[in-house]
Amino acid sequence: MRIEIKDKNKFINMFNKMYKNNNVSNINGISIDSRKIMKNDIYVPIKGNKYDGHDYIAESFQKGAIISFSEQHSNNKNIISTKSILNEIEKLAKNWSKLSKSKIIGVTGSNGKTTTKNLLFHILEKEFICHKTVGNYNSSIGFPISFLSSKATDQFCILEYGASKPNEIQKLCDLVSPDYSFITNISKAHIKNYKTFKELIDTKYAIYDSTKNDGVIFINSDEIEIRESIKNKKIVSFGFSDKSKIKIKLEDNNLIINNKKILIPENLFYIKDIVIAVYMICNYLGVTDNKFQNSLKSFQIPNGRGNYIRYNDHQIINDSYNANPNSVNFAINRISKIANNGKKIFILGDMLELGDIETEEHNKLADSFNKSNIDIILTYGELSKDIHKYISKNKYSKHYNNKSKLRIELNNLVCKDDIVYLKGSRSMKLESLYVNN
Repeated sequence: MRIEIKDKNKFINMFNKMYKNNNVSNINGISIDSRKIMKNDIYVPIKGNKYDGHDYIAESFQKGAIISFSEQHSNNKNIISTKSILNEIEKLAKNWSKLSKSKIIGVTGSNGKTTTKNLLFHILEKEFICHKTVGNYNSSIGFPISFLSSKATDQFCILEYGASKPNEIQKLCDLVSPDYSFITNISKAHIKNYKTFKELIDTKYAIYDSTKNDGVIFINSDEIEIRESIKNKKIVSFGFSDKSKIKIKLEDNNLIINNKKILIPENLFYIKDIVIAVYMICNYLGVTDNKFQNSLKSFQIPNGRGNYIRYNDHQIINDSYNANPNSVNFAINRISKIANNGKKIFILGDMLELGDIETEEHNKLADSFNKSNIDIILTYGELSKDIHKYISKNKYSKHYNNKSKLRIELNNLVCKDDIVYLKGSRSMKLESLYVNN
């Protein structure tokens, strides 16, 4: 990961005030990867399970780094020694937040964070000066570094708040508190790191609790309950249910919101909940319906997040970026509703980070497959192998521990006009079934 410092003068002044013994005249970027270091970058060495970035500090200077942090003592004047590199990055982000005049739009949730952020940016950048966090850098280290690439004068800064363990979102909000906030949904993603599902919910809900008192909270009432702790804040609640303040209806591919029609392009209809949320936020910020509709037409789903690919004479839906029980059930429903002349083939990779419920949650998917019109179910990984015990005999299903063998089977099974749906956790890399690796 490397980010460019876009507001150089302000950032350099802030940096020099914080680190008076390391006065610098130029900073171009910040990188946690020594291979991506460019001239006048700050190097942030991170310790991983299989590597230690400190081993590459000398290499980073050879490539042009101007400063490096280190958790080891050094007499080198260009190395800032500290007990905690993470604390230093957090201090930089917190001080940058104080200088920033941007209105912060914070997005979190179990599924759809990155797509929501990208669609928000796609719409808003045509009307305002905007920044968004890069990729899915939403973690304790990626979030603050991504924020440092924003300009203090940006009108809106769209940040993705991620959490894989308790209280992480609160910690991110302590660095940068949102003016506007939205939770996409809450499911059992990363549940193995939490004692209870309630602890996971509380972790996500911190983004609402931390929204500034004069800010606005956007709530999909079909997904999220309004807690007592936020009732003193301005809330825009919407959804299909009667409990929503703003009731939404669906007519074919049209959303009916406040008696207005918004046409959802066919390729985006499966993320209609995201489109609705983004519309509500953009509408509140002053984007007209016509401008929203026109911008929506040109939005492209990021690769691996449910995008269509035409491959030879059949279609692939590449939804291989990640998986949890909710998103897999959503995927099963999605492919079931698609009309096609060929077979429907679902390839499921293991859902990871489910902890004690991993076997149960995988096996429960068999019921969803049985109720679907999917013809072929192929699974890959250790956790999904027992699903086939519970899948109906009128469906073709098979398990693979070897991806090369799975690829051969897929090539033998797929025919003209078939649809192949790829769904699994990131480390399963199911997209590699269609490339030579």
